[in-house]
Amino acid sequence: MSESERSEKLVQVHHARDEWEGNIIVGYLRESGIEATLQSPPAMPPLDAMENLSGSDKVNGIFVLEHDADRARDLLKEFLSTVTDDQVLEDAAATKLKLDKETIGQLRTALREERQTFEFLGWIGVAFLSAAALLWATWPAWLNVGAPQPEFRWVVVVMLGLAAAFAANWACRQRK
Repeated sequence: MSESERSEKLVQVHHARDEWEGNIIVGYLRESGIEATLQSPPAMPPLDAMENLSGSDKVNGIFVLEHDADRARDLLKEFLSTVTDDQVLEDAAATKLKLDKETIGQLRTALREERQTFEFLGWIGVAFLSAAALLWATWPAWLNVGAPQPEFRWVVVVMLGLAAAFAANWACRQRK
């Protein structure tokens, strides 16, 4: 590494509103071949509102090497001016996706499998809640823990039973 490369300055090309925006922009610049870094305040926790109130322009500043600054600014201008309208994104996605009978069949199969997975998870939840209610109702001796007060114990049993009933009701409705 030559002396001129080591002494090149970092130049701030953008001030991000928050750390999320900064990380997205740094990733974009790096994908475009520009080495960039995000300077966030080390004394404050990340994603904290205090960093915006600190008054420093360098907080959430995006820095690049001096020789890449003009190119980075051009890329940032293009990136930040890009239309993010949902309708435009939906139209672009629809033109790229070719819907034919095979693709529609695959999507329907995937949707059916996803519904079956959630139905199965619902029934697992019913089994778990029922087992917990039964455990609280019987309070077996092998727990090696003293039983809670009877009033509290039965309130928990009723709550777990109701939760199991609601989960079973939900799982039954998912079949339709």
